[in-house]
Order: sequence, then structure tokens, then C-alpha cells
Amino acid sequence: MLDGQPVDLEHKPLQVLAELLRHVGEVVTREELLDSVWAGRPTVDNVLPNAVTKLRKALGPALAERIVTLPRLGYRFNGPVERIASGRRLASRLQLDGAQAVPHRPDWVLERQLNPSRASEVWLARHARSREPRVFKFAGDGERLSMLKREATLHRVLSESLGEREDIARVLDWNFETPPFFLECEYGGDSLQAWVQAGHLAALDRDARLALFLGVAQAVSAAHGVGVLHKDIKPANVLVAARAEGGWRVRLTDFGSARLLHPERLAELGITRLGLTMTQALDADSSGTPLYLAPEVIAGQPPTVRSDVYALGLLLYQLLAGDLKRPLAPGWEAAVDDALLAQTIAAATDVDPARRLPTAAALIEQLTTLAARRAAAEAAREREQRLQAAEADLARSRARRPWVAAATAALGLGLAATLWQYRAAVAAREQAVAQAALAQEMNRFLNQDLLGGGRSRTATIAYDRNPSLRELLDAARGRLDGRFADAPLTEAGIRTTLGRAYRTLGDHAVAEAQLRRVVEIHRATLPADDERRLLGEYDLVTVLVRLSRFDEAQALLDAADAAAGPRRTAVGELGLRAQVARGSYHFQRLQVQPALDAYLAAEAMQPVVQPDDIPLAAHIQLTVGDASLRLGNPARAEAIAREVLAGDPFTEDNVGLSTLASARRLLGNALRNQGRPAEGIPHLERAVAEQERARGPDDQSTIAALSSLGYLHSLVGDVHKRATIQREVYARSVRRWGEANQYTLVERINLGDAEHEVGRLAEAERHLAAAVAGLIVTSGEGSSLVDAARYSHADVLLSLGRHADALALAGRIGAAQLAGVSADARGDGKLAALRGRALLGLGRAEEGRGELQRAIALLRGEGRSDDELAPLQALLAPAR
Repeated sequence: MLDGQPVDLEHKPLQVLAELLRHVGEVVTREELLDSVWAGRPTVDNVLPNAVTKLRKALGPALAERIVTLPRLGYRFNGPVERIASGRRLASRLQLDGAQAVPHRPDWVLERQLNPSRASEVWLARHARSREPRVFKFAGDGERLSMLKREATLHRVLSESLGEREDIARVLDWNFETPPFFLECEYGGDSLQAWVQAGHLAALDRDARLALFLGVAQAVSAAHGVGVLHKDIKPANVLVAARAEGGWRVRLTDFGSARLLHPERLAELGITRLGLTMTQALDADSSGTPLYLAPEVIAGQPPTVRSDVYALGLLLYQLLAGDLKRPLAPGWEAAVDDALLAQTIAAATDVDPARRLPTAAALIEQLTTLAARRAAAEAAREREQRLQAAEADLARSRARRPWVAAATAALGLGLAATLWQYRAAVAAREQAVAQAALAQEMNRFLNQDLLGGGRSRTATIAYDRNPSLRELLDAARGRLDGRFADAPLTEAGIRTTLGRAYRTLGDHAVAEAQLRRVVEIHRATLPADDERRLLGEYDLVTVLVRLSRFDEAQALLDAADAAAGPRRTAVGELGLRAQVARGSYHFQRLQVQPALDAYLAAEAMQPVVQPDDIPLAAHIQLTVGDASLRLGNPARAEAIAREVLAGDPFTEDNVGLSTLASARRLLGNALRNQGRPAEGIPHLERAVAEQERARGPDDQSTIAALSSLGYLHSLVGDVHKRATIQREVYARSVRRWGEANQYTLVERINLGDAEHEVGRLAEAERHLAAAVAGLIVTSGEGSSLVDAARYSHADVLLSLGRHADALALAGRIGAAQLAGVSADARGDGKLAALRGRALLGLGRAEEGRGELQRAIALLRGEGRSDDELAPLQALLAPAR
């Protein structure tokens, strides 16, 4: 039904729509759609694009735009979508319902849906006569089916290597032939999560909780012993049931995300992969549940046995604390009333995997030997007491020597003690005096030089008017030199604060001077691997990349990373700043995917390391959104922008007006890349106004918002307004950065494009040739920006009739680099169209038509509309 009226639609396009609606806002790959809709059967090349075309036609112009093509990946349906649920039952994607027979198992009747996993629907069923319980995991399509097959394969590895174990839930049967596909599993009881919520954990003492945990750890250790890595250890994957003889039995379940460490075991055991490829059988896409992920996995490293140990250590802590939602936050030791247990948990959850307990077996050993460890600790205390007693006896023996020797010794000892106490008192007094003086100087600096605006007979800004933050910072900076000559680390701390403040204000040149002095002080006073020194170097990197000093930034970043070692990816202040610095470097170099990876790692760390730093959280989120936009995911960028603009905690008081304006710019650009430029214009206009109010007209944030606004006007057909705006953008960039900066050169590309649109070809060619030359110097020959400038330059050369020059320039452009510049760059298709036009202009008609036909096929496959392809089709018309 569409607008209340029935719509004719073939079965396959309807199935494609159903799959997209199941994953609203997510990318559904071509392979997944072919596997789920066509069941993996051989098809013609264009069967999926044809189905999508029919679907868009059926939806009509308004709704067709909600199906977004992701070049070379698949498709995404953008929301909102309303789902109507009946009662409070879990919705079944497979249209299953309680009281109906299990498909293909008529003797079993579905009772209720359990908590659904990411990969399948999980139902409790009972035998129609015996009422025996059993669990069925259902899947209806490709990836979900693959995970069921993976679980069946790995269960066979476990059962044939270990035999039937009580602590690992058994897979009894499966149906992978006809949908709905399923695994049939034994019923192992309630999930640990539900069991705890029912109040059972609260009734157990510490020893009983340890026994419960050991059951889980032994199952994991057994799986590790035969090369199966679970990867998703969490309460939902632990089942608990009452024993007939009393007590509780635990079972480990859900190996759908697991991995086989030694693939050759499949052949050794004679186990087929149930139609899976090697990759599907052995590597899961799931990365686990965030709370239980080891720090190195959050940072992007592959999971290992030690990452399973981390999850076990956290689960142990939660069971002892009686709270399965409690993270391992600072001060966690207070919830564990046994020092040896706290040591074990710390060893199992060490942020550095190299220091972590190496295996689940090692963790089990520490827990099962608690009594012996306590006895050994007690024996050590007794030995220490005996030693102290023996030393006391020796002292008494010496006291019985002649009184002269005793008196001499006593006087000597007394004099030594008096001298030591005197020296200690003098040192303490001197240290106290120094600290008091330092505190007094720090207090004077903060109150007079910073907050007081440099209050003196010649500096009266604090008295005459309300100074701006910039004026206060300038006044304080001017009085800093020499103030802390005897306390260099204090000076470094203050300059760090000043440097970060100037960086926030967008004055990166002044920020660089402050942060460079911090690095100089640290290098003179601290060892190379000191955390304070490394934090200062990471801060300097984030400023150098803003100044287009990429070679220096990379050298400094690589050196800091090497000195930091494993700490640069560990959850902590150093790890967080290292990821932000690395992400900033890659983002400014237009290396978008590694930038996104680094910022996603920072996003995972920030709530743990700096939970109250809301401006940092906003910066990370907006950068993730911008990177997602450039990688072809505008829906994600839009969602992030709207989240930041939704209010608390991202209010103007918390993050500043400029940050909110940056979110509006991201929103406008995200709407643009979803084919809705007219909707984006009001957001960009407001972003420009707010940035001008917050940062001034020549700030980089203002310039970027104004440039985006001009481009949106071009997309709605007002090319002259775009050209007028872009001329102003370039003039401001030159004032702000000078002509040789990367930012200015990027805006010069945009200016060349704008002049081309309005027919000022000579001006366009001049700007684009200069942009190419400048970017080779600032960004390097292999930069995506250089190839973007070359593409625009070649396009202008075609308009000037210089076809040979354009073709030669096209030969120096890389499709991958061109595609990496922005989310709407098309790489191979755009480059083929450029070459085809040049070849036609040179009279090489057959070659030119071939390239144009190839370009049209590529661009159509990437979702270009017929209107967009019409100019290329017109060039082919004479050949027909």
C-alpha cells in the first residue's frame, strides 16, 4: 500500500524492500541481498540493480530517494520507519508466533521468544507430549544463516575434541536447507542476566559465587584448549539452571561470533564447513559486547585468548560485586573485600595484554589456589615477624656489652639520628617554603595575569570593560616569560593550558608557540617515555597538522607513538590523546578511513577516561560524523549532527556556540549528500551566522561553513551566487592563512570550480593550475587533494578546447585518490567520463565512445540518476 492505495510490485523487489526495512539506516551489502532474496542462486549481473530500480519506481519520487546506493557496497534505507507492535511481545521478523508448531519440527511447539541475538531469533519451545524444553535459533537470510552455520561447525569441533561437556550448551540438530533456517539446542536454563535479576545471586556468599564463576571459566578454558576463541563472553551467553541435587549449573553458549584459531583442525577432524567459505567459518564479523571488550580490541587489534581472559576478569568482578552492569572504573577495588581476589581481577583485566594473565587456565589456577596463596602470605608474615624478633634479640645482646661501648654506640646513633632529623626538618621546611612560594606564584598568575587581565598600572582592561577571553589569554601569555624560571614543569603546565585554549579559539600559530615551548621544557627535564612529555608532543601534533606542517607532525607523532609503546592503544589519558592526535593527522591528510578508525577508538575511550569532558566528546563525535560523510554514509553523519544539536549534554554552555555551528554545518552537508541540498541551505546559513558571532568572519570554521553554503547554492542551480560566495571564501582564506596553506589551496580549487560554472574559463584555469602546484608542495604528490585539483583542472581544459592537455592530465589522476576526496566523488566513473570527453575532442571517436559507455555503466551502478547521466548520453547520440 502507498498513500492508502495498492501498488503492483514484483516479488523480488518486494523482498529487497523487506530486507532494507529490517536494517533501516544500515548498509545491506549486495552479497547479503543476493543471498537472502535469491538464496545464492546464479543470477544475471544486473538482477539486483534492476530490482532496486523497480522498487524505486513503485515507491514514487518522494520515497525513492530514501533508498541510497553505496557504490561497490550495497544499499541503505534511510528512516524514519514506524514499526507497530502488538502488546509487549518481541516482534518476530520471521512471522513466528507462540503456540504454533516449530517449522519442520511438528512435534515441538513454540512457547515464547527469548532475548533475540544480533544474528537470530531465539525461541523457547516444548515437546507437544513430554513438555521437554528446547531452544531454537532461527535465521532467514545470508549473514544470519552464516552465523548459525559457524556455530554448528564450531560446536562439532568442541564436541569431537572434548566430548559432550555439561558446561557447554549442546547443538542437537539443524536445518540449513529450507527457510526459516534454525539450530536446535538443548535448554540450558535462564541467562545469567535473568538469573541475577531474579535475585539468586544475592543469596550466594563469596565462595558460592566463585564456584559459579569457575564453571564459566572452565568452559572457556576447555574451548581455548582446542583452539576455539569465544569472543563474546557476557552474562547473556552464560546459562544457569538448578541442579536436582542442589546448587547451580552453568553452561557457556552462543559460539556464533567465535573463531577457530587453528583452521587445519577441521580437516584433521573430518568436519565439513557446511557450505561456508573458510573466512565465514573461521572469522566472525561481530566484535563482541562493548562493556566486555578488551582495551586492545577497542583500539582495533584482533581478539586473542587474552581478550577472552579480560572479559572473564570483568565478569568475575561483577559477580563478586553483585552487579552485572558495573564497569571496571577507577576505585573498583572497594567492592572486593579480599586483597588476593582484587589482585587476581587486576591481573586478568590489565589494560596491557602483555601483562595480563595469559590464559583462562592461569586465571582458574589463581582462584583454585586462593587458600594456598593465603597460607603462603601468612607464612611470609610469620617469617617477617621471626626475623624482626631475632634482630631485637641481637640488639639486646649487644646492649649487654661493656657500658663504654654501649654509650659510644648510643651517642653515635643518637647524633646520627639527630643530624638526620635536623636535615630532614630543614629539607621539609625548604620544600614547604618552595611549595608555598610556588603556590603563591601560581595563585598570582591565575588571578592577576589571567583572570585579572594583566592587572597593573599599565594594564587596565579588567577595570575599564569586560575583556574577551582572547584578551585575557594574550595578557597572561605576555607576562609568563621568566615567571617560573625555577619551576619549569609548572611553566609547562600553564603553557599547555594556554596552548589548548588558543587551539580551541582557532589560533593555531599562537597555540603552536606555546605547545612547542612545552615540548622543549619536557625534553630538558623528563625522560623520553614520561607520560607528561608524550601528552605535550601529541598536543603539538594536533596543531602542526592544522598549519599544514605534515612532515614535522608525522615525525613527531611516530616518535611519540614509539616511546608510548602499548600505552598508545590502552584505555587511559595517554591512549585517548594518542588516538585523537593520530586521527587529526590522518583527517587533515584526507586519509579518511584511518582517521575514522582512530576517532572511533577515541570515542570508545573518552567516556571512561574523560567522562566529564563534553567539548572533547562533541569534537570526537562530529569528526566521526564528518569522516562517515566522506566515506559515503551521510545518514550516519546526519544522525550524529542531530544528536549534538538535540541539547543536553551538548548545550551552548557546555560546548560553545562554535561547536553547535559545526554540527549545523555537518547536518547541512549530510542533507546535501542525500540529494536534499535545499533542506541543507537554512542549516548552513545559520551555521555561518553563528560561527561569525562566535569566532569572527575569518576563522577557519566560519570559512568552511561559508564554502559549504556556496556549494549548496550551486546544487540548487544558483551558480552565480555560489561564485560570489566562493570569491569571498577565498579572500578570507588568504587573509587567515596566506596563499600557500592547504586550507587556502582547497578553497582555491572550489573557486576554480565556481568560476568554471559561470563561464569564466581563464580565471578558473588560472586558479586550478595554481592549486595543483601549491598542493604538491604542501600535501605531497600522492595526496588525494592533488588529484582532486587535477580533475577540476582537466575539466576546465576540456571546456577551453585543450583536449590533449586534459587527456595527459587525466593520466596522472588515480581513481582511488579521486574517490577519497569527498563523499560525492565517483572515482573510476568520473575519470572514465573525463577521458572519454577528451578522446572525442581529439577525434578518437571509437576510443572515446568506449570510455563514455564504460563511464555510464559505472556511474549507473553507483546510483546516478538518468538526469545526471543525460550529458554523457548526449555525447553518444551521434553514434546511434
